[in-house]
Amino acid sequence: MNNILLTNSPLLLLTQALSLLYLLTTGLYGAHFFGDIQFAKKYKQPSLVMTLLTHLVYLGLLTSIDGFRIGYSTFNIMTMVALTLTTTYFFIEFTTKNDKTGFFVLAFASGAQLLSSILTAQATGTSAAFSGIGIGVHLISSIFSFSAIAIAGLYSFLYLLLFRQIQRNRFELLFQRLPNLEVLERLTMHAVAFGFIFLSITLFAGVIELKANGGAIELMDIKVITLVIIWLFYGISIFIRPLIGWDIKNMAYLFIILFVFITMLVTLMAIFSPTFHTAAP
Repeated sequence: MNNILLTNSPLLLLTQALSLLYLLTTGLYGAHFFGDIQFAKKYKQPSLVMTLLTHLVYLGLLTSIDGFRIGYSTFNIMTMVALTLTTTYFFIEFTTKNDKTGFFVLAFASGAQLLSSILTAQATGTSAAFSGIGIGVHLISSIFSFSAIAIAGLYSFLYLLLFRQIQRNRFELLFQRLPNLEVLERLTMHAVAFGFIFLSITLFAGVIELKANGGAIELMDIKVITLVIIWLFYGISIFIRPLIGWDIKNMAYLFIILFVFITMLVTLMAIFSPTFHTAAP
């Protein structure tokens, strides 16, 4: 069966344009953060809005193809991760009026979209057919979970970098441009809270859907084990932290490790597995 891009020229062009927009927007945010270039400062937000709008049009065209819909294929998951990351950051920037972390979040979103574009160019046929509200909730919440984990890991990394600069009395670029430690801590814990909520929804929606379809839960599935472990760590971070006296500095290492681990897992699955789940016959 032909590749879905080769049979749809507008989709092919839009896929390439979207990847370029992500790179352009990330470049503008990076130029402003690292070089304080005024041209980048002026056009980075319009570029961000254009990227989001183009991504929505891209998804609309992608799902309008006969017999094709957003599902568990890895290139679908990656493009949705890019969209949710960018959308989440968009609201963070426009509600807090703080655009200092944009480069770091958008760089990861750009990587996810580029991976999705590469995989889409290699895909044939349609994605696995799933239906039902439970599956839809499970899919969407899992995507938001990964985005929250990514943001928590990125903010934790920035927190540690800034903490080390202050500790060494080296008040350099990161100290001058990043939000202060208190703000980064609050942003990190907000991301962790969202991650815990969406991980809870992902797990429970998946269990309910399996029970409704008479399926058995594979307890040794690496995806299930990973989700449960991260869910437990995030829950402990939120609810047990005040009791055992964990500080954000020590927790930041944990959030970074979890972020790196699940990113490696998703990347390996994207390379070696065409889908995250197998459709029921």
